[in-house]
Amino acid sequence: MKKLLCLLLLLALLPCAALAAQQPLYTATPKITGPIYAEMDKSSQQVGRIAPEYAVDVYAIYPEWLYVGVGKARGYVPRHYLNAGKALNKESTPPWGVVFYQYVGTAGGNGAVILSAPEADADVLVTLDPGARVSVMDLQEGWARVAYYRQYGYIDTNTLAELLPVCADAASGTDYAPIATFTSYYVVGSEDEAVHGKEINIGINCLDMNGRVMQSGETIDYDSYYGPYSPAKNYVKGPVLIDTGWGLGPGGGVCQVSSTLYNVLAQLPGINVIHHTSHGSNGIAYLPLDMDAAVGNPDHGIDMIFRNDYPFPIRFEALAQNGTLFIAIYRVTD
Repeated sequence: MKKLLCLLLLLALLPCAALAAQQPLYTATPKITGPIYAEMDKSSQQVGRIAPEYAVDVYAIYPEWLYVGVGKARGYVPRHYLNAGKALNKESTPPWGVVFYQYVGTAGGNGAVILSAPEADADVLVTLDPGARVSVMDLQEGWARVAYYRQYGYIDTNTLAELLPVCADAASGTDYAPIATFTSYYVVGSEDEAVHGKEINIGINCLDMNGRVMQSGETIDYDSYYGPYSPAKNYVKGPVLIDTGWGLGPGGGVCQVSSTLYNVLAQLPGINVIHHTSHGSNGIAYLPLDMDAAVGNPDHGIDMIFRNDYPFPIRFEALAQNGTLFIAIYRVTD
């Protein structure tokens, strides 16, 4: 019965994600003075301009672009041109950058591919192993739309063994129907020390997180809870952000797990993210701008802290699937 209720709630809330809203959803301030483009392409016609002294209305958020309005001008600007915006109606609009994922897809026995467009002959972005789980934004005429780095990707639903709805109402969640999910992607099979180290560290952190239960009212400090990221816990050197750029350090790559988790937590109004920091002004390339959460240096405030304000426990599912990092949260009903 709960699973049916969850599905009905989901269907009732399905948005037409491909279209921009008729009314602005957010207001934001530009970082720079620059053009507004007619299309999501800097070579397209310029239809207006933004400037730091004038607020901008935002009608839609895409992985790399925003659909905005200034005066009578309507068009697109790169997402990094604007500071994070504020919702004009917090009751009906999600926080800036938050996307609600509506399904969990499972790759079939022959695996599946994520394509750059909903077309059979489109470029392959990544191949999913058989049984790999992936977070799906919505369904579009037989295609499952996903986020891949800072663009959309598409999976032929015929190649999926299962499509499980995500509960739109956390209180209706069950041990098998997640209440939120998110997937990011990483490189595997490289001989480069940094890339290979990151692959190992992602796997270790996921193993530590998978199956963990967070009680109602409990607060988790990510670095205290999962650290230290030391050889004693089988972590190796991987890419870490330092003052002069990127370097190698123990546990490097764990930030992708914390950032993926942050995108799950951000979908849940009953989870209070008390503190998080980004990887600099442009964030991290494997996630949309403003949606990452760095960890690993709490003495300098680089950590993530969150609290479960739901009146029930939640359980984490974290899977490192040969380049596909999947995290989901479930309501614990026992």
